[in-house]
Order: sequence, then structure tokens, then C-alpha cells
Amino acid sequence: MKRLIAIVLALVMVLGMTACGGSGSAPAAETPKAEGGLPYAGKTLTVLYMSGVYADAARAMVPEFEAATGAKVEVVDYPYLTLHEKALLDLTSGTGSYDVIDVASQWDGEFAPFLEPLTDYIARDNYDMSVWIDNVLANCGDWQGTIIGIPNASTPQTFAYRTDLLPNGIPDTWEEYREALAKVNDPANGLYGVTVSELSGQLGGVFDYVLWSMGGNWADEDWNVTIDCPETRAALEHLYALKDVSDPANLAWGVDESIQAFLDGKAAVCETWPSLGIVQNGDNPEKSKIVGKWALDVLPAEKTGLTLLSAWDVAIPAGSDNKDLAWEWVKMYTSYDMQNKFYDDHGILSPRKAFWEQEKMASQKAVRDALDTANMWWRIPASVEADSMINTIVGAYLSDQIDLEEAVKQLDEALTAALKNSPPEAGIKNYNH
Repeated sequence: MKRLIAIVLALVMVLGMTACGGSGSAPAAETPKAEGGLPYAGKTLTVLYMSGVYADAARAMVPEFEAATGAKVEVVDYPYLTLHEKALLDLTSGTGSYDVIDVASQWDGEFAPFLEPLTDYIARDNYDMSVWIDNVLANCGDWQGTIIGIPNASTPQTFAYRTDLLPNGIPDTWEEYREALAKVNDPANGLYGVTVSELSGQLGGVFDYVLWSMGGNWADEDWNVTIDCPETRAALEHLYALKDVSDPANLAWGVDESIQAFLDGKAAVCETWPSLGIVQNGDNPEKSKIVGKWALDVLPAEKTGLTLLSAWDVAIPAGSDNKDLAWEWVKMYTSYDMQNKFYDDHGILSPRKAFWEQEKMASQKAVRDALDTANMWWRIPASVEADSMINTIVGAYLSDQIDLEEAVKQLDEALTAALKNSPPEAGIKNYNH
């Protein structure tokens, strides 16, 4: 059954939350008023976001927040591939350079010991946690039963496609998908079947959503590595087959290059996060050659229908000296009105249930439904090493440096080593299996 989504929606990248450590100190019951009745006059809040739409949204909120609190706000941003390093260094050193950090959910377990539990703030302000989509909160914000971050963005991976070339949308199986791409692939005229974000750091996520949809996974619930399986081989072979219907340079392309190729009319499908350029520019004749000829669709369901979840939450580092002020920022940034504004102005999809119940979101039911099951890889310290090695190994296979069996062998060894180097805490189960 086709699940065509002919809409212009916004999607966001690539996942975060945490819990455990932090000072655990209770928030002040009441903040004394400063001069002029503004509670935080003279204070400076420093917030850290991923470059792009999240940082843009944060900067857009600064004037309203400063007017309400009297504080000054500095927004610092880094690209995704740099953000993890910058945030982790500050957290582990206890420097306290940042008062708020936007966390990708795959970093949860690694960041957990250094983030402030939000339990007391939630209780003090009667902050309603039931407003969030359950599956999103479980993957982003709730770490082992403790809330240490509030979800602020979430989306399941979807594909952008050319409606004039694939009028029935994305097929239901990967085999049918490859066949459809082959039919429209026309390199002689500058058109390829697909463009994929295969740059190292992004390729791992591509492998994951194919693997999961086929019923495979990294490990079982007890962290026994299960990557050496038929599904892994099928996923790798699928990605290799896409080389025949994509630009020869695609293996070196990231999100920007993939999106640009699609906007330039050089690919029938774009496998990347559409909100990072397609949604904003697809119908802009000054930036797109496919105006009125594109839409979004969910991935081939294959065996499980699972897709990749991108989720982020705003958290407060335990080393911050401005925790009460930081909590005020978190509340405003994740408020219903602000989340709606972020969608209208920046294309950020909210994890709030009520957001999806609005008339303007009615045509996006398939995307909303996917958020109830979308998967995220491990949210433990071993996740970062595991994802890095998957990127390297899959890239080596696609570039013919190693063969299929060697790739599977290396994946098994890499995941085993990652778990040995950073064992999960006792009692933590792998629910992504």
C-alpha cells in the first residue's frame, strides 16, 4: 500500500536526552525581582545549538526572552559533526561555559552524568510532561526514568521524491524501490535515480534505517551483538546496488550536496533530511528547478516499517551557574506557542501531541504515525564509537576497499569492541532491537 505524502513539511536531523548525574540541587522556590521587576537583569545566559534551523530558532527567540527576563543571551552554534565534541569537552571538564545544551538523543547516556535532573523544576512549576509524544520522550528526554531534557524537535526519516518521475511515490519494498530508480535513471541526460547523504558521519544512519526496516539490528536487548545476520548483508548489498543509480561522486556527498543535486533536478529521490533545505527551497524558483514537482514519502516498509528517528532535547549542564535562568529558557523554547512559531518560521517539527492535532498538520498523518514507532540507535556511551565505526566500515565496503563478508566481520568486531570499551550500566536494556 502506498503511503504518499504530497505535502511540504519540515524535517530535522540527526537525535538527544540524558539523565543520572548533576548536582541534584533543588531550584529556588522564588526568584527575587531585580531592578525594573525583571528577575534576571544583569545575568548572561549562554546556549549551545547545532548550526542551522535550531540555532536560527534560538536566535529568533532571544529578543522575547531578554524582554521577559532582563537577561542577555548568547547563542553559540556548531555543525553537527563538531557539536558533540564541543559539548562533551565542556561537560566533562566542568567548565560551565554553556547554560543550555541542545542534545542529540544518541548522546544521552554519554552526557547523562553531566546534566542536571529536571525533576524538581518540573514539580515546582507543575510542568506537564504528558504533552509529549510517548515514543519521542522515551527516546529523547527520559533517561532511565529521570527527565533531564525536554524534547524540542523530532522527525522520522522520510524521502523527498519527484512527483513527475515517481507519481506513485516511494514503493513498499527496497527491491521495488531499486527497480523504480533504475527506470528513471538517465545519466546521459544528467538525471540519476537517487542521491544519498553518504559522507562519513551520515552514512551510518542510512545503513541503520535500511537494516531496521529489514528486521535487523545491532544487538539484542541484553547487548549480545547480532549484526552478523542475513539482514545486515541484505542492507549492505542494497546500498551497494544504489551506486548504479546515483552520481559516481555520491559517496563523498553530505546533506548539502545531496539536497542541492535534488533541487537542481539531478535526482529522482533524495535520501536525507528534507528540512535542511528541500522544504525551505523546493518551491522557490530562484533556488529550485523542481518547483511544484516534488513531495515527501515514508521509506519502504519492507519487513518492520521502522525508520530512523531524529530527536533533540534541551538540557541544563550540571556545571551551569544559571540553572534557574536556564530552566526559563527551556520552558519558553519548548512552549506550545514557540514550537508552532518554529515550525512556521524554521520548519521544525514539534514533539508535542497537540501540535499534530492542528488543521495545518492534518495532511501529515503518516509522518505523525511514524513518530510512534521510529527508532533510534543506542543511547549509551558506546553509541558514539559504534556509529563512528559503522560509518567507516560501510564506507569502506561501498568504496570497494573490503568485500561483503569482511564488512560484516568488521561490523561485528567493532560493535563488540564498543560495548567492551564502554559497557552499559547494570540493568540497562537495549530496547532498540
